[in-house]
Amino acid sequence: SWEDQAGDTVPADPLMARREDWGDRLPEAAAVLTAGVDIQGDRLEVQVIAWGADEETWVVEYRVLWGDPSGPRVWADLDSYLATTFAHPKSVADLPIRAACIDTGGHHTKAAYEFCRTRLARRIWAIKGRGGPGIPVWPRRPTRVRGKVPLFIVGVDAVKDALYARLRLAEPGPGAVHFPRRMDADYFRQLTAERVVTRYDRGRPIRSWQPKRDGERNEALDTFVY
Repeated sequence: SWEDQAGDTVPADPLMARREDWGDRLPEAAAVLTAGVDIQGDRLEVQVIAWGADEETWVVEYRVLWGDPSGPRVWADLDSYLATTFAHPKSVADLPIRAACIDTGGHHTKAAYEFCRTRLARRIWAIKGRGGPGIPVWPRRPTRVRGKVPLFIVGVDAVKDALYARLRLAEPGPGAVHFPRRMDADYFRQLTAERVVTRYDRGRPIRSWQPKRDGERNEALDTFVY
């Protein structure tokens, strides 16, 4: 079979050049905050996104919480962080994080389920990403796992397709993605760490998301997807 070695991707440097400075408060057009959490062996990584009209988005903050996820301390840090509120220039009250998705498909699955089980009322949800064509972004119904925790299977390929298309939008407006000045080069490398590769099997195109380089970190992309 033939394979496209280059793949379809987004370069990091032009995104970094588009960084903006909107100060310590949220952008005026921000209305709702959500968060995505990725679990690693020695830390939790959290990204907070602000959503406006027509799904225009602003990256609010990226935070690494160091600690062993098999113990309680780093989860207490996450609980406190997800309760953080953010000042808005046009709102009397600060905006809270309205929902968060926590990936349970890798490290410390049991601890992640237990954390979500007692926080469903805060819209803190256990998810598992699944690649492949035809998988919806969000399921009509969750599955039930240990302790009857609802688990939502997320179609990550569909989200990555949408996100990378939006990253190419250079002008503000529907679907555009904005980045704060404080994001560094490592963040943008992680956000653009994957590419779409198309191979042909018996004349049928098969698309798949793959790392640009072996071993490259992609937590910024994963948490944005979540």
